[in-house]
Amino acid sequence: MNFVWMFLLSTGCVVAVLTGNVDAMMTSVLDGISAAVELVIGLIGVFCLWVGIERLAEESGLIDVLARMAGPVFSKLFPGLKEKHRPLGTVTASVMSNVLGLSSSTPLGLKAMSEMKELFGERREGLDSMARLVILNAAGFCIFPSGVIALRAALGSRAPAIIAGPTAVAGLAATAGGLLAYHWLSRSRRPGDGR
Repeated sequence: MNFVWMFLLSTGCVVAVLTGNVDAMMTSVLDGISAAVELVIGLIGVFCLWVGIERLAEESGLIDVLARMAGPVFSKLFPGLKEKHRPLGTVTASVMSNVLGLSSSTPLGLKAMSEMKELFGERREGLDSMARLVILNAAGFCIFPSGVIALRAALGSRAPAIIAGPTAVAGLAATAGGLLAYHWLSRSRRPGDGR
């Protein structure tokens, strides 16, 4: 990746020198730096608000309550974890945190992966549960994408939350598609099925 960035920067500089647009390039660079600093300063307040709300949700036990309520659904999604309360609870909390648009989904997801690795090692049910967790967290189903809404608000959008509905629909479609594709691919690659 560093090579790609260096190539783009050096190519841009060479083209600017060859075409006589060094002043325009330098102006663009300085304007971009200024705009980036203004954006970061604008985002600080909004992100502090959401981090505070997230901490309240964690400390009050809201995420744990939602995880317990969603437990029956997740025991069907993760059949290998059905009787394993510790990793199933962490998996559920990770996915629920992702659905709510909270940043704690990543550390919870890593903790869930660690618990599953410790419990199953390299056995198939562990790998199956890990793959499902990656699909659920990476596909991006989110009811309230707070990070994107905060970014849109900082950039001056008149209706920053308008993307919540389309984002949720797209994330749900991606999640369903990912789970279906994984189910189909895992069934077609099972040993002993004659393929």
